[in-house]
Amino acid sequence: MEPRSPVKTILICVILCLLLVAFRVAGSAVPEFTAEGFRVPQPGAELHFPEDHGSHPDFKIEWWYLTGHLLSESGRRFGFQATFFRRAREASAEDETDPAFALDQVYLAHLALSDPGGDAFHFEEKISREGWDAWARSGKLDLRNGSWTLKGNFDDHPKLRLQGGIGTDVRLEMELEPEKPLVRFGEDGTSRKGPSSESRSYYLSFTRLGTSGTIMVGDESLKVAGSSWMDHEIASSQLEPGYTGWDWVAIQLADGWEVKAYLLRMENERISPFSALIWIDPEGKTYPGGPEKFTWEKRSWWKSPHTGTRYPVGPEITGTHPLTGEPVSFRIIPVMEDQELVLPGTTYWEGAGTVLDASGREIGRSYLELVGYAGPIEGLR
Repeated sequence: MEPRSPVKTILICVILCLLLVAFRVAGSAVPEFTAEGFRVPQPGAELHFPEDHGSHPDFKIEWWYLTGHLLSESGRRFGFQATFFRRAREASAEDETDPAFALDQVYLAHLALSDPGGDAFHFEEKISREGWDAWARSGKLDLRNGSWTLKGNFDDHPKLRLQGGIGTDVRLEMELEPEKPLVRFGEDGTSRKGPSSESRSYYLSFTRLGTSGTIMVGDESLKVAGSSWMDHEIASSQLEPGYTGWDWVAIQLADGWEVKAYLLRMENERISPFSALIWIDPEGKTYPGGPEKFTWEKRSWWKSPHTGTRYPVGPEITGTHPLTGEPVSFRIIPVMEDQELVLPGTTYWEGAGTVLDASGREIGRSYLELVGYAGPIEGLR
């Protein structure tokens, strides 16, 4: 047999390598649609703004999530959370009773105000079908659920406006202005939440929004100012079977950096390898790391007098600064322990906090979310 020439050998190796790459790509390809017919976020897909701040009804799940830290002119501290959810569903024959209402979208919203100075935590939930009193517009940021609204103007001076009330006791009117560029998480433009190729989202954040407005508590009207954070997440299938909940935190540091970190919890107290800690520098550049890059210790717990649920409300998160390589510790201290939203669907804890370093010095503020401790999570499958 005639021996192969070096050129032929190299050519065969190149072909085999290309075939191997092709098989790997084919095996990990992301489908365009789920089995239910909803779109799947695509790696490398181009998004267009400000249009993509609006709704994406071809995807199953979407939410716009705001948290913020505010001070009144007298120094009274508040925290607030406002979340607008959109979830697509298939309409049944029974739904088609009135053509004035489109029932393929369901809208849920949560609004909460933490008032440690008044020793009060106010919250409310709204759920609406699509129609005259609830919507999420495509092509622009225009959300409504009953009397609660979130709208965006992205002309020369981008601004968001949030309005809403909780019962008859609380009303918020806020203007929010981005102080940093929009951040898109995920190395390929999608944020992975599990091993399935469909378990991903478009995950967008304004990590620092200058905020001002008015809070009315009872008969008292207070002018407030501070800083907020906004997430916008678009998906069709995030959490797979076996996930029991998550611990999530957004940290705004005094030096202009932010940190987003989350533990995705699984059965038997396992932590998903898709948990993450992400640094955001003052220019908006991200430095992501998986669970091997940080620790999350549940230092202090609070037991709810309302539900009997125990929540780890005072975690300590340790990691390494991406530029200096120095170890960093963040200890979360809630501004008040009772920040539990007791709701008909998923009850969870969501609250404002102060961030301390290893020496006990205050270095920032946080919003911590603890989901799945009070029972099964719904709506994200």
